[in-house]
Amino acid sequence: MYVVLSTLILLLIVSTCILLLFNLRNRLGLAPLYILLGGVQYFQINIEYIEPYKILGEFPVFPQSIVLFSAMLFAVLLLYIKEGVVSARTLIIAILISSLFIIGLFEISALQDYFIRNANRTEDINFTLFPNLNFKIFFIGTFLLFFDFVLLTSIYQFLISKIHKEHYFLILFLSLWLVLIFDAFTFHTVLFVGTSKYTASLIGNFIAKTLSAIIFSLILYIYLKYIDKVFETTSFIANQNREVLSILNYKKKYLDLKIEKEISEKKISAQYEKTLTSISDGITTLDSNWCYTYVNKQAGKFLGRTPESLKGKHIWTEFPNVVSLSFYNACINAFKSQEANISVEYFSSYGKWFENRIYPTPDGLTIYFTDITEKKEIEKALVESEAFNKGILSSLTAHIAVIDKTGEVLAVNKAWNDYSVKNGGHNYESSSVGSNYIEVCQKSISEGDQLSQNILDGLRSVLNQETNHFEIEYPCHYKDEKHWFSMHVEPFGTESDKLVISHNNITQLKIAEEKLERTNLKLKEAQRMAKLGNWEYNPVTKEIFFSDEIYQIFELDKNSSQDLYASYKSKCIPKDQDALDKLVSNAIKNETGYTIGYYIKSNKIGQKYIQEVGEIVKDENSNVFLKGTIQDITKDKLISDELTQSNEELLKINTELDRFVYSASHDLRSPLTSLQGLIQVLEMQIDTSAKVDKEPIKLMSQTIDKMDKFIADILDYSLNTRKELTHEKINFEALIKSSWEDLKYMDLDYRPKLTLDINQTVDFLSDPKRVSIILNNLISNAFKYHDKNKTNHFINIFIVVDGEKVVIDIEDNGIGIKEEYVDKIFDMFHRATTLSTGSGMGLYIVKETIEKLKGSIHVESKFEKGTKFSIKIPNS
Repeated sequence: MYVVLSTLILLLIVSTCILLLFNLRNRLGLAPLYILLGGVQYFQINIEYIEPYKILGEFPVFPQSIVLFSAMLFAVLLLYIKEGVVSARTLIIAILISSLFIIGLFEISALQDYFIRNANRTEDINFTLFPNLNFKIFFIGTFLLFFDFVLLTSIYQFLISKIHKEHYFLILFLSLWLVLIFDAFTFHTVLFVGTSKYTASLIGNFIAKTLSAIIFSLILYIYLKYIDKVFETTSFIANQNREVLSILNYKKKYLDLKIEKEISEKKISAQYEKTLTSISDGITTLDSNWCYTYVNKQAGKFLGRTPESLKGKHIWTEFPNVVSLSFYNACINAFKSQEANISVEYFSSYGKWFENRIYPTPDGLTIYFTDITEKKEIEKALVESEAFNKGILSSLTAHIAVIDKTGEVLAVNKAWNDYSVKNGGHNYESSSVGSNYIEVCQKSISEGDQLSQNILDGLRSVLNQETNHFEIEYPCHYKDEKHWFSMHVEPFGTESDKLVISHNNITQLKIAEEKLERTNLKLKEAQRMAKLGNWEYNPVTKEIFFSDEIYQIFELDKNSSQDLYASYKSKCIPKDQDALDKLVSNAIKNETGYTIGYYIKSNKIGQKYIQEVGEIVKDENSNVFLKGTIQDITKDKLISDELTQSNEELLKINTELDRFVYSASHDLRSPLTSLQGLIQVLEMQIDTSAKVDKEPIKLMSQTIDKMDKFIADILDYSLNTRKELTHEKINFEALIKSSWEDLKYMDLDYRPKLTLDINQTVDFLSDPKRVSIILNNLISNAFKYHDKNKTNHFINIFIVVDGEKVVIDIEDNGIGIKEEYVDKIFDMFHRATTLSTGSGMGLYIVKETIEKLKGSIHVESKFEKGTKFSIKIPNS
């Protein structure tokens, strides 16, 4: 793990130093980078005698040597990509020279150490700090290194021309990996083939150099894309026709080019400098290697560089972003075909348009480029203006045509043509460009078309400048469809010898107008039938508007010249006039609406009853208006008055009837009570030994009890309906015990167990009499309808009181109620069982009484199981 970590640290340090020195090349030059790589070469040679590291436990490698060797390939590839062939060639030669220089120093140092030790008679004179070098390995490695460099640039140049830039990392990886694998295979095959360590060492090198190629490719890719940002400024810098193999004939070619360049520069400078300086076009000349040989001042101004700074520089290296433009291809084609080429292109980096005239010469190219930005902008504005106008006309739905004074159609828009085509070929031929509009009108006139005569007269009136425009609406129905159009004619141009004709389809507008007219007629009919009219009043101008129906309601003459408001007020009964004036004034002042009913005088029926509604509205200028409706509701008023009178009479009758019921019920109870007393006296006087049938006496007593209970129910019902609610403090325990005492002798055979649980934290206020009626009826029912087949009878009463309400649950285990009768038990006179001996009003009175108290009641019951009543009454 330590070896792997230290190797990664070494890799990062070496690559970082190379990239740092390369990034500072404009300030420091490339010499520091060359010195660094010379030192790397020194360490690589010296590291040969370090103990190897075994990958996967059996494949020996020298990780330090692999990292340093890969770093040199990494540096050569970086320099080739960014600086081109010349700089890469210089670096390769420098590395080869440094290798030879290092081996010489090694040998001299080793001999010197040997003689010093021999002179001092050191015990082990064979020991030396510099062991003897294996010259075979060294020379093979040196020549292989040179071949690796050439192979690296060749593979990269081939891949860059075949693979898209989206896979640029793959290009870098394959370039480094193929060279590293080739080097490992060649070096081990030449030196170690046939030996025992050949296979293991070769496999170890393959693995280690593959990992090294991945890491160095990744580092180079990140640097080029995110630090140097190569993709933002060029379209593959190296995608040029570089002569890679010119590395091999460097000296001769370089010297020849240098001499040719100097001679060419002198000749061109002497020949063109005077004549080209004053030319407004930019002029540059390039040699066969794409290097600038001449740049005039205007060209330097266009390019933002001084002519001196561009001379001798490679055009595609100085301006790499141009490689992606058609200008680059135009230059390549002119050079290859030796024919002149012209390229007009927008250069985004300068924000300008240039016309480039490219002329081939025996030695390269001459390029004239002119700034045509202003011309292009004018052309663009003209095209956009024409397109804009044409686009506007084509986007309009109106049918538009331009005719001259003879009637010839000069231009039409798309809608005009589309409409003509839709209506047949004949119409299209007679209305398209080149046809004569006036002749078409004259032909229709000869066929008796009055509309065409009106249109022709209108056209001539505008042409003769009698009017400045003409318009007409006309129907144009076809194919069982109704269509309407409006025609507008305006003069075109300053001389008024042309006309613009536009036909607008107003079918939908006409249909809407017809619908609106029908709606208005229906509205008027509805107002007439409802005797309803609308009005509007302007408090500033005192103007008033009445709909037709209001004139009918007030029996006013619509054509009368008399003041309308005065006529309206004269119809009102005097006592209502002041009230109306106050309502209107108050509505305007406070901006509030009103509703009022009043009588008006009628010549036909004596008087009418009017309901008037007014409201305030404001227009867009915040001016206040009063609008409203007036409706004749005389019949409704009469019906309402009759109904009111009937209700009052009915209320009086009900009150009297209620008093009678109460009085009669109360008076009936007195003789019944006396009769019950007489029966009891009769029973006491009968001798117990006498054989007298007492059954009739018993039946008489039961009948009297039943009648008394019925009368008591009537009294309770009457009390609930006529008596106002009271709000008194209620003692539930006292009410229940009182009721229990009254009922416990109802049936001597029935002795239920009472469970009373009262949970009360606050006082409860309500109507004691009504609460007593509710409790008495429910507890009485529990006694009446007990189950005689059961032995353990009970009645459970649970009461919970809080600040808002009381909840009362009364539960028994009596005979229960069948499911089909549960929803009917609160109906008047309903009996849920044949065992019932009551009047059928008890639960009805309970429900009415609870509703009077604004409470609710709920029942749960199972037949032959028992019944539970739940009551909620608000705490008042």
